[in-house]
Amino acid sequence: MRATAVPVPLVVRRAHGCSIRDVEDSELVDFNMGYGPHLFGYADPDVAEAVADQFTQGHMTGLPHALDAEAGGLVAELVPGVEQIRFANSGTEAVASVLRLARTVTGRSLVVTFEGHYHGWSETVLRAGKTTLQIAGTRPTDVVPGAPGMIPEALAHTAQLPWNDTDAVREFFARNGDRTAAVILEPVLANAGVIPPAPGFLELLRDLTSACGALLVFDEVITGFRVARGGAQERYGVEPDLTVLSKVMGGGFPVAAFGGRKEAMRLLATNEAHHAGVYAGNHAALRAVVAMLTKIRARPGLYDELEAIGADAEAALREVFAAEKRPVHISRVGTLMCVALLRKPPERHGTLRDLADAVDFSRHRRFQTLAQREGVYFHPNALEPWFLSTAHTGEVLDKAAGALHRALTELG
Repeated sequence: MRATAVPVPLVVRRAHGCSIRDVEDSELVDFNMGYGPHLFGYADPDVAEAVADQFTQGHMTGLPHALDAEAGGLVAELVPGVEQIRFANSGTEAVASVLRLARTVTGRSLVVTFEGHYHGWSETVLRAGKTTLQIAGTRPTDVVPGAPGMIPEALAHTAQLPWNDTDAVREFFARNGDRTAAVILEPVLANAGVIPPAPGFLELLRDLTSACGALLVFDEVITGFRVARGGAQERYGVEPDLTVLSKVMGGGFPVAAFGGRKEAMRLLATNEAHHAGVYAGNHAALRAVVAMLTKIRARPGLYDELEAIGADAEAALREVFAAEKRPVHISRVGTLMCVALLRKPPERHGTLRDLADAVDFSRHRRFQTLAQREGVYFHPNALEPWFLSTAHTGEVLDKAAGALHRALTELG
């Protein structure tokens, strides 16, 4: 994104609330919000002050600290499926570690993923499949390396299934359940279209993995602490064996975590499984975690407030696109949204392929450029999510709606 933005990369001077100011002194309403961690807006004083204080006390020693237990305890209190936890520096690191742990626990090698779900850039899980161009000529089950320099063998023990396809999942497990180590998924397909799970789909995965002895892993890097206090597993009432967290948890600081049932996590404590990292769980990052999660815990009505913000934003956007008679895909789960210009209605809802085939990617990119000139920023890839925060007030949403209306008018 830093290198491929159009017409030129947006270079930020400062950010506050839900606005960013660039080096040319233009101010924009931001719907990208650092790719999702800023639930309370940029420069949240509670997080900033806590981390600044930690820097005066030593921000990294490489040794255990009281913050380890405090931060870990807050995560375990808020997230239903987490009994024990380990901290990492990024979602990519946490995913790599959690899959290695799953293979250690089960003694199996096969990892099952879903098309379009993003789990970082490690070799085991980086696959193509987010745009029409990437999936052209392939099937939903084709595992294609997602970056130059990857060797096909890196994905030899990775399978891919279509999202929300219960028949494909049942058929796969009937043939491969006994050799599957883990199923990893975004419980909401957040990285490509914000496509929620079909009713009963997460429950099916829970039942099938339990029956065959595989581990169910929820990648809640995006959904954790965003779609509900306890993440998607709370919102949908399905507990995984292992969970990956990041983004909102650290309020914009580089921190991630993975955790889950004691039976699996104990192998890390006994060195029967491996996880390491010099900067993992450094004191400054964990101070940010404590500040964020303490603030979340202290506001019992927070997610009702966020749901109202999301509903207001969705209504405003639908009104803008309807006024201009523009076909659009708008999907929302709480304060997580996707807004994409369409060239035709999707043949089916709930599937990535049908949505990707219907999206007008080039026209959407042009729309993003015009919106940026009018003072609104969102990601130029039509399937990327939009993020809302407590800073997106009604006044801000009205301002953004006016700017988007002008951009659509100019788009023609």
